[in-house]
Amino acid sequence: MPLYFFWGEEDYLIEREVKALRQKVLGESFDALNYRVLDNPDFTAFDEALRTSPMFFGNILYVIKCDKYFLETKNKIKLDDKQTAMLCDSLESVADGVHILLLCQVARGDKKKPDSRKKIYKAVAKTAQIKEFPAYRAYEDYKIAPILKNLAKEKDITLNNECIMLLIEYCGAQIRNIDMQLEKLKVFAYPKKQISADMVRELCFAGEDIFLLPDLIIKKDYTKALEQITKILQKSHYLEVLGFLQTSFLNLLKTKVFATNMTPAEISRKTGQHEFVVKKNLEKLKNVDTKELLRLKLNLSEAEYLLKSGQVDPLCAFSTMLYREAQ
Repeated sequence: MPLYFFWGEEDYLIEREVKALRQKVLGESFDALNYRVLDNPDFTAFDEALRTSPMFFGNILYVIKCDKYFLETKNKIKLDDKQTAMLCDSLESVADGVHILLLCQVARGDKKKPDSRKKIYKAVAKTAQIKEFPAYRAYEDYKIAPILKNLAKEKDITLNNECIMLLIEYCGAQIRNIDMQLEKLKVFAYPKKQISADMVRELCFAGEDIFLLPDLIIKKDYTKALEQITKILQKSHYLEVLGFLQTSFLNLLKTKVFATNMTPAEISRKTGQHEFVVKKNLEKLKNVDTKELLRLKLNLSEAEYLLKSGQVDPLCAFSTMLYREAQ
C-alpha cells in the first residue's frame, strides 16, 4: 500500500526523507501533475486526494501536511463521524500508483504526538509505513554520531571520533545546524577531505543549545558558556535558563553524591533520570569535585535571588554564578 506517515520534531531529517521518497517514486524529472503538496486541506480536498486515480504516464505523489488532523492543538480540524468514516475508508484503499505521504510535523520542543485514540490514526496505522523523526538531545551523541557520519560521507569528507564529538558539543543536536557546519568545513578543508579537530574548534562553535550549557560549565569553559547564554537569552526568558541549570546541577550533585555507594541503575531509580544519562554524567564528573558542584548550585540560588529582586541584569547574574568563589 503506497501510504506513508512521517511525524516528529526533527524537521531537517523529515525534509531529506521527503526528498528521497520523491526521487524514489517519481525519479529526478517530474512535473506538477505528478507531485502535489497540500497544507492541512479541508475534508473534501483531503478525501479527494486520497481517492485520486493513477495516471497513465507514471506515479503520483501527494504530500499532505496534516498536523491539524492528528495533533491535539487549538487549531485542530474536527471531523464528524461520517467524515471520519469516509477518510478511514479512503486511507485503507489508496490506489496503486498513487503514493500518499501524510506529514505531521511537530514544533521543536512541543513534545506532542499523534493522537493514537483517533479512528483516523488507527486507519493509518493499519496500512501506512510510519516513521518517527524525534528531536535529539545533546547528550544523545550515540544517536547523532551515525547521522553525522552519513552526512559527511555524502559530502565526501571524513571525520574521526574526536571531530564528531566536538561537532555535537559545539553545534548542539539540531541536524540542520550540524549539516551547515559540515558544508563550512568542506570548503575550509578543500582540497583535502580529512577534517581535523582544530578545524572544528576554529569554525564551528555556535552555542545555541541549552543542553550544552552544563557540559561547558563543568569544563570551566566559562567564556563559551556565557556566549551561549547570551544567544539563548535572545530567544528564551532568563528564568527558563535558570530553571534548567538549577535542575541540571541538582541532578549532577545527586549523581556525584550517590555514586559513592550506588550503581547507575540505583541512581537512575533514585533521581528519576534515564540510566544512560546517569552513566554519561558519571563519566563527565570523574574529575569534578563535589565542592565545585555545590558551589555552582549555591551560586545559582544566589543568582535567582539577585534576578528576582531586580538587583542585577540576567547576564551579570549568570556571570556571578560562574565566577563567584565558594563563601
